[in-house]
Amino acid sequence: MQWLGLKPFLTRDKLIELCSSKRINLSFAELPTQLRGFNCLFENRTEIVIAQRETVPGADLHTLFHEFREVLENGFIELGYSTLGEEKELEVQAEVFAMSARMAVVTREIPAFVEIVNNADAKWVRYLGYGVLGVVGFVYLLSCVFLPKLEEIESEMKRQRYVRM
Repeated sequence: MQWLGLKPFLTRDKLIELCSSKRINLSFAELPTQLRGFNCLFENRTEIVIAQRETVPGADLHTLFHEFREVLENGFIELGYSTLGEEKELEVQAEVFAMSARMAVVTREIPAFVEIVNNADAKWVRYLGYGVLGVVGFVYLLSCVFLPKLEEIESEMKRQRYVRM
């Protein structure tokens, strides 16, 4: 995660800047509802395209990590060293990577937030700060794990609304 230089919450401009620093072109486009993003390699130029709509907060970062994992695997395959066994699917591994990467990014940031809370003068402010930090951290970690499911639910709801019309 150090190599990527990531923070838990990044704007789209920061995501584009991050990808540019890794020689990857990142763009946002209208994609079919069931497609969150894709990657391709053309003339030694890697491109990642992410859906214009962000279905839930954090979806862009999650999708970017997912696509990063696929790009990395394609590089390993070109070198003749695939990291996937016969039983493993790239899509599943990319989802696990995206979840793990988002968790690693936030856990790296936790000490800074704890330090801010530690510096509070009043005891009740510190307790409140620890409580808020714990709840926000727990919700964020849950979002890392359940984000793909939330996206599926949101996509299905939109599909059903479209079918009824």
